[in-house]
Amino acid sequence: MIKNRLKHTWSIFFSQFFRLTPVQKAAIPPILEGKNVIVCSPTASGKTEAVVAPLIERLIEQFKIEEGGNLSLLYLAPTRALLNNLYERLKMPLKKCGLNALLRTGDKSYLPKKSFQVLFTTPESLDSLLCRRQSLWKNIKAIVIDEIHFLDHTYRGDQLRILIHRLLKEHLPFPPQFVALSATLSNPERVAKRYFDPVEIVEVGEPRPLKFYLSQDWAEIISSLKKNKWHKAIIFCNRRRDVENLYLTLSRYWPKDRILIHHGSLSRRLREETEALLRRWHWGLCISTSTLEIGIDIGDFDVAICYHLPPTPSAFQQRIGRASRWQEFLVAIGFYEDETEANCFKLYASLARQGTVEEIPYTPDLSVIVQQTFSLLFAHPSGLKKEFLFELLSPLASKDTIEEILTHLLETNWIEERGKKLFASEKLMNLGEKGLIHSNIPNEQEFKVIEMGSNRHLGEITAPASPGSCFVLGGKIWEIVRVRKQTLTVRLVTGVPTISSFRCRFSRGAFTHLLPPHLTNPQKFPNN
Repeated sequence: MIKNRLKHTWSIFFSQFFRLTPVQKAAIPPILEGKNVIVCSPTASGKTEAVVAPLIERLIEQFKIEEGGNLSLLYLAPTRALLNNLYERLKMPLKKCGLNALLRTGDKSYLPKKSFQVLFTTPESLDSLLCRRQSLWKNIKAIVIDEIHFLDHTYRGDQLRILIHRLLKEHLPFPPQFVALSATLSNPERVAKRYFDPVEIVEVGEPRPLKFYLSQDWAEIISSLKKNKWHKAIIFCNRRRDVENLYLTLSRYWPKDRILIHHGSLSRRLREETEALLRRWHWGLCISTSTLEIGIDIGDFDVAICYHLPPTPSAFQQRIGRASRWQEFLVAIGFYEDETEANCFKLYASLARQGTVEEIPYTPDLSVIVQQTFSLLFAHPSGLKKEFLFELLSPLASKDTIEEILTHLLETNWIEERGKKLFASEKLMNLGEKGLIHSNIPNEQEFKVIEMGSNRHLGEITAPASPGSCFVLGGKIWEIVRVRKQTLTVRLVTGVPTISSFRCRFSRGAFTHLLPPHLTNPQKFPNN
């Protein structure tokens, strides 16, 4: 019986519930056995407790970890909002288990003198800590990757792959136990094996029935909310400026003091105030970008509204899954501009009912080779041998490709070679001291979109953009051919998208411009 195997954690994590959820019943036993597991289950199914409780049980029972001990559990997640929420939810249960937890993100960069056994952080903050706190990691027994779909197939996921490789090669005497979580993955085993191996799949739960409505009129949507007694709604936008503009539009139909906004340009204080109000409110609207798309507890919404088409089917499923969390069915509304976009929404809804998401062929982002070379040489001011760099960076590229990138960085004076070692140049060390080498996330800009050939103005997007990237605009898939100042020249990939349309990542990492020019096109280097 699972209860008897959770001697230290059952009463703390599960006593308030009548029974374990299906995913908890399936995930807890293999995690207690020390296996590497990827847990795939719909939102609000109890994945977090299914993972944390058995991991803490093992730390206490098998490894005798207690308050005052070293860092033993590393919990990685892609966004500050999600980490803030996880930390607030779990710090007291962890404390009752005799363990101290610490949250470390770009917003909270310090490490206290008091010992801690559980660390919640992002890949970028982990990068910074690996460079500056090299004695911190030797006692890690378990690593959790939450919302792994949000990272995989991106420069952030590739950065995390190398960071894990660095932990294993440089810091950990024995491999830790790995656990990953997601609600939307096409091929869980293939994704997980990019980060750890072997892996056991725990896949539980069917997609809930979906009631999906389309509208072009905000007055009609607000009237529908009131008629159906959907008192609390979350509205997702693809651009930050749309959040601000939509606030002004909806203020004509809804009390201003019951409309909140949330996006990455807001200060941490304002974001956290919004999140706290959403947990307390029983009625109101929240307009957000993708910052609230994943995992964070923001209370129960009656309905999710997508203001225009999300960029991918998986993003659509994440967004609509933020509402109706305790209902038998999901309720969602799509605001569309024309029939093409409406047909796209219908495709997304059909895929959601099947529980199908796009499977994008994996292509490594070579900008991570640049970023991680910088991070490694900054962390090792006495230099590193090329052979060691080849080994650490090998998950992303062949030795010949890495050699080519290192040669280019030598020629452009970012790194130096002395004897048999490579060193960071003075300008690279200066960047590192300022903390500017740990994040590969490009700065978002607003671009004017122009169709190649016709020079027709298609609209604007706000995104980190690079040649070869694809995006949805006006219900069609476009590929970026050229980036020039604030203008994107694009070509039509397809009309109404199908599931097979989503075959290209949305953007490249911020360090792409430091690659040899012929390696900046993502289609020109092989999968790994």
